[in-house]
Amino acid sequence: MKQVLFIELLGGLGDVLIALPAIQALAASHPQASMTVLTFAPGDVLLLHHPLVHRVLVAEKGQARQAVEDALREPYDLVVTDTTYDGIADLVEKRGAERTVTNLWRSPPPDQLVSDRMLQILQSESLITSKAAKEHHHPRLHLTDGELHNAQIRLGAVGHLRVGLYPDAGMTIKQWSPDRFVELGKLLQQRHGAILIVLEGSDQQQAQAIADRLEGSILWPRGSLRELAALFAHLDCVIAADTGPARIAAAIGTPTVTLFGPSWQGRYGQPNPHINLQGYPPCPERNIANFTEQACWYSGSCPFGWDTCVNLIAPERVAGAVAEILEKGREQGSRGAREQGRGEGRGERGLSVQAVTSDQNSLPFTLYPSPIPPTSPTPPTHPSTLHNLLVMRLDNIGDVVMTSPALRAIKETNPEIRLTLMASPAGALTKPLLPWVDEVIPWRALWQALGKPPGDVEQEWELIETLRSRKFDGAIILTSFKQSPHPPAFICQMAGIPFRLGASKETGESLTHRISDIPDDLHQAERNLRLVEAAGFQVRDRNLCLAVPPSLPHSLTPSPPTPYLLLNPWTSCPSRMYDLERFAIAARTLSKKTGYPVVLTGIDKNRQDAAPLLDILGSHAIDLIGKTSLPDLVALVAHAELMLSNNTSTMHMADATQTPSVILFAGTELERQWRPRQTRAHLLRRPTHCTPCYAFDCPYDMECLDIPPEAVVQAGLDLLNSHP
Repeated sequence: MKQVLFIELLGGLGDVLIALPAIQALAASHPQASMTVLTFAPGDVLLLHHPLVHRVLVAEKGQARQAVEDALREPYDLVVTDTTYDGIADLVEKRGAERTVTNLWRSPPPDQLVSDRMLQILQSESLITSKAAKEHHHPRLHLTDGELHNAQIRLGAVGHLRVGLYPDAGMTIKQWSPDRFVELGKLLQQRHGAILIVLEGSDQQQAQAIADRLEGSILWPRGSLRELAALFAHLDCVIAADTGPARIAAAIGTPTVTLFGPSWQGRYGQPNPHINLQGYPPCPERNIANFTEQACWYSGSCPFGWDTCVNLIAPERVAGAVAEILEKGREQGSRGAREQGRGEGRGERGLSVQAVTSDQNSLPFTLYPSPIPPTSPTPPTHPSTLHNLLVMRLDNIGDVVMTSPALRAIKETNPEIRLTLMASPAGALTKPLLPWVDEVIPWRALWQALGKPPGDVEQEWELIETLRSRKFDGAIILTSFKQSPHPPAFICQMAGIPFRLGASKETGESLTHRISDIPDDLHQAERNLRLVEAAGFQVRDRNLCLAVPPSLPHSLTPSPPTPYLLLNPWTSCPSRMYDLERFAIAARTLSKKTGYPVVLTGIDKNRQDAAPLLDILGSHAIDLIGKTSLPDLVALVAHAELMLSNNTSTMHMADATQTPSVILFAGTELERQWRPRQTRAHLLRRPTHCTPCYAFDCPYDMECLDIPPEAVVQAGLDLLNSHP
């Protein structure tokens, strides 16, 4: 199965999110297939950046059948629809897909969630696996690091407990009254010291009136759906009526109390651990099978003696639900280390930091007893008690560049700390670029070797003695999601370093403290920041940062005139390198169109492969291969009008210096784990079935980088022409 289409045209934001578990499970059950979703705006934006949704088609309002006809002009192996009106089900069945599912309903019992019913039917059709149904039971929204960061910046220093009140409900019959929101808000302030955030919907005056009556509350202006989701990701609880924003909050992973009136919570409620409260459950007018046939739905008014049954839900009952959520959070230790991020569902929640020491007065982590007693003293209780800290990042230059915001946060939180970075010999070259680091220890570690391990075990004993002699009182071990922190942590344990923090799903006594559930697809810079935040260091700025010379070094020969384009076409990994001749053709064309020369950079060993590049570039080239130090290269990147490069260290330098970039990004990794976050950049890659492969060599002729030079040129011109 190669192509799957899911049609979701019921019309509401909530409908998209109710269908999302089925979409996720289908995509996960058929990992080689491309998942396309047809839906209405604005629900389409909720699917952006979802790793299991490869394409979203948007239907115009009132044109559902036409949109389905247009979509079915393409061949699909499987078509699933939750929409049957306008003859859409018949249309799907007649279009000749190998498999079709046109009824995701089939007379469900009254207390089975619609989303669960869809999963059950797809599983009975043998279209999804039981594992996928279980793992994707919850809808998940995926936010970018930038979206989460912007929401955090807007929140500023607002502390916890943050409770969001969303009073808008679209229809009056579904709305909880402003008086009840105010009464609830006062209860939460009195009992929990809650910081209340009142969110504007379509009725700005209503939200303003509620905020005015709740002293110290924050009125949050209406924004886009993704901005709303990013805010929800930073809240501790959300209370809302049965409407799209309540489902967005739940799908981002924030505990949500949803208030139901005309619709039945047993069928349309949020899955555990969220809480659903029903107004007037025994209503004789209720039609569980189809609430849209109820008199109140079409008339907009309740046939009984109250304006809406939602108002029969007492504020005291909602406050009790919030208390239950908070108690569950305390039991699960969900308030350990969190803030920022993106991944399985929500950005910041779900980080459970676990420690293998039994000292309950150490860092604010969820602790569990170790079967093996720690061999080193009790770890420090606060960053201010750390005086001599080791940070280990034993990878390439680009990986070390991505530690820069974490290193800066450590030094800004505790300026008196002595900060030592242990890096690979290549990574150690970044020392002049990282002013927060007092010392760099270059080391080629045994466990980082790609081929034949360097040296022998005696080298590791030497490392242990080197670290022991420095008398470090703490070590933070930074790794990618594929790497284990336990080998370096064991070295640190042998060296007598008492505090050892790393990210790992595996237990073991080598780490005194660990974060166990950072999402694998989190951006690497954010992964680093999660660790330093878990250790108590405050992060002011999450962007990459380097010490950049204010002007180009005078020692460069030849000295490039400005403005110029920069071309760095090399990588340390063959499977990430775009064709050199294509790179040269693109750079030469851009040079001709702009009149800017092309500065060609690289290291000494690249010289042997540079002849074809230089032949194609001709007089447009300024050859600086092997003539720059690392600070020289950063200066050249910083002062370039545009950089052309692969997914390699120069991409991160350009991000740190905010240099516009065209990046030929191979399918070896997921873009969201490594991509630039603050500079303007175009990432070019052909979709392939094998991405991400994480391979050093490609067996498929580099299909993912089969990009014509014309596309590189156009991407470069777009960036140059949009230069602020």
